[in-house]
Amino acid sequence: MSDRTLPGIRPRGDKKPKYWPWWLALLGGAVLLSVIIGVSSGAHDDGYDSNNEYEAIAQCEAAIENRLKAPSTASFDSSATGSGTWIVSGTVDAENSFGAMVRNAFECSVIIDGEHARTKINYFE
Repeated sequence: MSDRTLPGIRPRGDKKPKYWPWWLALLGGAVLLSVIIGVSSGAHDDGYDSNNEYEAIAQCEAAIENRLKAPSTASFDSSATGSGTWIVSGTVDAENSFGAMVRNAFECSVIIDGEHARTKINYFE
């Protein structure tokens, strides 16, 4: 017998290197890095931001949608002014009960206080 072996066949004493500990360590490091980034980025919601005009616009548009015959057809053009108490005004194009697109003007007062938002529709014509 010779000391040479056929390709793909290892002698009995030769062991295959184990890579699983390295993969496990790499996966653990990735999970740890994800947790650190998630915690440090402050990705949590503390409620409404009273200085957020986009939240005020969203609250007003939701209130207007509740009055529409076909809210899924609504297309808004809105703007907001203020801080804490916002005045949101604009127009909405939406289908009426006959299926015709109509434009209505609206104005809302939105008060954002802590975790609550109160919306009052001033006019909707």
